[in-house]
Amino acid sequence: MTADQTARHKPDPEPLLELLRRAGIRPEQALYIGDTIHDAQCAAGAGVAFGLAAWGADSPQSIRAEYYFAAPREVAPRLDGDDPLGRLPYLKWAMELQFIGQAGVTYSRDPFDRERFQRIREIAAEMLAAKSEMPLEKVKELFCSEHGFQTPKLDTRAAIFRDGKILLVRENDGRWSLPGGWVDVNESIRSNTEKEVREEAGLTVAALRLIAAQDRKRHNPPPYAYGVCKIFVLCGVIGGEFRENLETTGCAYFGRDELPQLAEEKNTAAQIRMCFDAAAASDWRPVFD
Repeated sequence: MTADQTARHKPDPEPLLELLRRAGIRPEQALYIGDTIHDAQCAAGAGVAFGLAAWGADSPQSIRAEYYFAAPREVAPRLDGDDPLGRLPYLKWAMELQFIGQAGVTYSRDPFDRERFQRIREIAAEMLAAKSEMPLEKVKELFCSEHGFQTPKLDTRAAIFRDGKILLVRENDGRWSLPGGWVDVNESIRSNTEKEVREEAGLTVAALRLIAAQDRKRHNPPPYAYGVCKIFVLCGVIGGEFRENLETTGCAYFGRDELPQLAEEKNTAAQIRMCFDAAAASDWRPVFD
């Protein structure tokens, strides 16, 4: 639908519904992207999900939406289908059962109820093992080893630049990634980012600026059986040099259009290009899902 077509009728949803009918698309399958309250009202009237193009909105804080896009580059992954769990319903079901089971084990006072909730966790692991062909004990180790209320894990990634190129470290399997890893329980986002660079690249850095906080399942393959929040941080080098270690076998700087084979479960080309954009912008606003 063109801007001219929408300008004449918003917030009346009927022309939008007619367009969907002609295209054979149900309202629940569509996403209406706009930047005004009239766009939001049109989408609501048609029963269509609304995505706010925040870069063009005068008062984005006053417009309610199901999805918020800070920049045009964030729209394409959503249109391509960025919810792998929708294509893998068994994984979504197993994750929900695991969440219910873990919460029940944590908060139930009755020992028989805790036993039942523990069995729910085991069923979730068995479902995942049956579908993934992973050994059940390995699935339990990855999937059922946490205690307390289940929340997403935190992963930090450092973006370090020199002469317009970004630093990547070479993993043991030969692929490349931004230095980073899980946030330790006694570390902050800043200190963990600096620690991971020191361990993986041998460099002492200062974490300077937040680039993005992303929901991993929207951006990185393959799907994980637990939630992950990926934090990208712009860093500046203070000193140091690379030394081979247990996690990485080398490091090098790469230009925006000369990226090597990436460990995409850790960072994709789109995420690295986002880091280039952030480093070049003096007024960068952090991207978040």
